[in-house]
Amino acid sequence: MIVVVMGLSGGGKSYIASILHEDFGFEWLRSDLIRKELAGLKPTQKLDLPYGEGIYSPQWTMRVYEEMLKRAKELSNMGKDVVLDATFLEDWQRQMVRSTFPEALFLLAYADEEEILRRLRSRVDISDANVEVYRKQKEKFVAPHYATVVNTQKSREELKAVLQRLLFERG
Repeated sequence: MIVVVMGLSGGGKSYIASILHEDFGFEWLRSDLIRKELAGLKPTQKLDLPYGEGIYSPQWTMRVYEEMLKRAKELSNMGKDVVLDATFLEDWQRQMVRSTFPEALFLLAYADEEEILRRLRSRVDISDANVEVYRKQKEKFVAPHYATVVNTQKSREELKAVLQRLLFERG
């Protein structure tokens, strides 16, 4: 099974992905980690680049998503369940997944803006996204109708139960 966890920075994508990985045995492919690997950077190395520039340019983003899907296909071919953790802000990114994995389950990580801003301001994570990045993403993001919204302002146990139900429904 392929699960795509998408949404704005600070929305809780990696929180959901970590539950799928730790509690359900999914292989976790995270765009933040893949991007830094491809750039030859340490995962913890922070970059303060303007939105959409450097390793966050459209060309780099294409490269990251292609690599993520290549790895997902390899893992899926080995019979593994995979969670893709990335913003998937643009339709072309989602269509890459849908053309490769038509049965993928798309989850939209959601939190109230006040909570997202709190998370971004106190973030200790490999992601370079900050409040400015979040605001730029918010300007252009349109959620796809086929994504299931998951409120990440719940306890780990509550989220685990939600995910268990969604995975069961998917078969």
